[in-house]
Amino acid sequence: MVLSDLKVGQSASIINMHEMEPVMRKKLLNMGFLPKANVELLRIAPMGDPIAVRCANSSIALRKTLASQIKVELSA
Repeated sequence: MVLSDLKVGQSASIINMHEMEPVMRKKLLNMGFLPKANVELLRIAPMGDPIAVRCANSSIALRKTLASQIKVELSA
């Protein structure tokens, strides 16, 4: 499953982000998007893009194309 597949209010753990460009991957890692970090989908823009995500006590807006490159596993 990828981050863009989550529904509003769902939480998941990051598995990996190996398929994205190195510069963007490094920026996300610096913001706390680390393996096994918990992420929660907060809201989706009216037109469906971008999405708002909480990770490491920070809220960030991500484009769906970028969120689709972050593999996650649903939290129990």
